[in-house]
This record gives sequence, structure tokens and C-alpha cells, in this order.
Amino acid sequence: MEKDLFISAFRNVRRRFMARHCDDEEDALQDAFCRLWIRRDVISSQGEAEGFLTVTARNLTVDSHRRRQAYPESDIENANRFESDDGNQDSFKEQFLEIRNLIDLNLSPRDRDILLHRDRDGWDFDEIASYYEISEANARMIVSRSRKIIRELYLKRLTR
Repeated sequence: MEKDLFISAFRNVRRRFMARHCDDEEDALQDAFCRLWIRRDVISSQGEAEGFLTVTARNLTVDSHRRRQAYPESDIENANRFESDDGNQDSFKEQFLEIRNLIDLNLSPRDRDILLHRDRDGWDFDEIASYYEISEANARMIVSRSRKIIRELYLKRLTR
């Protein structure tokens, strides 16, 4: 019965969210449902479950938008896609290799590995923290600083 309560709450909230057709909100709602399931022992009604889903999904969506504004996508994030509108894959491969070289030359081995685990391998910050025996906040800071260093060096090379 408990499972049906959560599924029903999810469907109701999803119906409201999907009226806006936003992929970010769909992702946030999926994440919110996972968080709801973790707290299933303390949620006792469908209304409480819907409220939790709504607030959590809204907060996750807002956080996602803030992150995107704080760290707009740049050529660095696009470099490993190897695609462009004009089909010039060699240019992107060259760009990727240049960025990879900057990472190898300018980051400590640990910071380089942490950045690659996050961006290339898709590790979550809690996985990085556990593996390197550091806090999640420290893992986030290392990734943020590493990205900033590489971005600045790359942009400096572009302006030469």
C-alpha cells in the first residue's frame, strides 16, 4: 500500500510539472522521488508525499538554473563532444587535446584525477569524497577550482 501512495503522489505532481514541458523539471522530479523513497518511513499521507515532491523538485530545479548561470557552458565543456554544425571534427579533437594537455600540465595529479573522475567518468561528489577520503565540500571545491584554472588558461591562450 505504501508503494501505491508514493506512486500516486508522484503521478499527481508529475502531471502538474509536465504541463510546462521542461527537461530540468523532469530530472528534478525523478531525483525528488528518489529522495522521497529514502524518507518513506516518515511520510504518512499522499498529501505529505506530494508536498515533499513539489518542494524538493522545485528546489532542485532552482539549484540547477543557478548552477547553469554561475557556470555557463563554455568551449571547455563542449570540447569532448567532437561535433560541430560544420562537421569539423578535427577542430574539436584538437581543442580537446589542448584542454587535456592544460589539465595534465597545470593540475596536481590528485586534482587532475578528481576532475576527470567527475567530468569524464561522471562520479558523484560523495563517491569522490569517499574514494579520496575528503569531505564532499572539499571535493566540490577541488573540481570548481580546477575548472576555473583550466578555463582561465584556455581563454588566455585564445586571446594570444
